Amino acid sequence: MKSNQSRADLRNQLFAQYFKVEDGILATDFVDKLSFLPKLWKRLHVLCEKHIQYFDSLSTLKCFKLIEYQKKKYLILKVRMFKYVIIDIEKMENITEEQFRNDFNEDFFCNYFGEIKRDQDFFRMYDLLTYDGNVQELIDFYSENKDLLCLSTSLHYRLEIGAAWTYFCIDFVNASAQMGFQTKDQFLYEHLLLRYDLMPLGTQDAPDRIGIEKMQEMFARI
Repeated sequence: MKSNQSRADLRNQLFAQYFKVEDGILATDFVDKLSFLPKLWKRLHVLCEKHIQYFDSLSTLKCFKLIEYQKKKYLILKVRMFKYVIIDIEKMENITEEQFRNDFNEDFFCNYFGEIKRDQDFFRMYDLLTYDGNVQELIDFYSENKDLLCLSTSLHYRLEIGAAWTYFCIDFVNASAQMGFQTKDQFLYEHLLLRYDLMPLGTQDAPDRIGIEKMQEMFARI
C-alpha cells in the first residue's frame, strides 16, 4: 500500500510545477486585469436573486446565451446543471412548460450547454425556472454586454507528472478559484478552495489530508 508520505511527496512535486514557469503572468495580476468579468456576472446574479424563486446569494450561474433554434430566438440562462430560464424573444416572456416539452429535447442541451446525455427521462431531470422580473431588462442586459458574456466563463490550467495531475481553475462567473491534485485511482484527491482574488476560503475540504500547516504554506506561496 502506498504510504501517506509518498502521497505528500507526489502532491508537493505537482505543486512545485507551477513555480517553474519562466515566461508568463502572475495569477494575481491576471485576476486583477480581468476583474471586470466577475463584476459583470455579479450584476446578473443580483437580478436573478431578485426575480428567480429560491435563487439566493449562494446560488451559482453557468452561462447566458442567445440561441436561434427551429427558426425562433431564445435567451437562455443556465443556472446550474439541468436548471434553465428560457425566454422567447419574440413573445418577450418565459416559455411555458408545454412549450418546453414540445419544442426542446436533451440533445439541444447537450449540444449548446455541455450537458451529458443520461439514460433517464429527460423531463424528470431538467427544471424550467421562471424569471419573474422585467423581461425587457434582462434582454437589454444581454444585448449591452453580449461581447463579454460570450467569452469563456472559466480558465483551466493543468500540469501532469506521470499518471498524476494538478489543475488550477478560475471561475469568472461565480468569482471563485480552485486548485486540485489527483490521480485516476483517487490515491491523490485533494482540493484547495479560493476566492476570485486568490485568498483562501474559510472552509476547505482537505485539511485532514493535507494538514493545516501545509495548507497555510501552500496558500502563502499562491
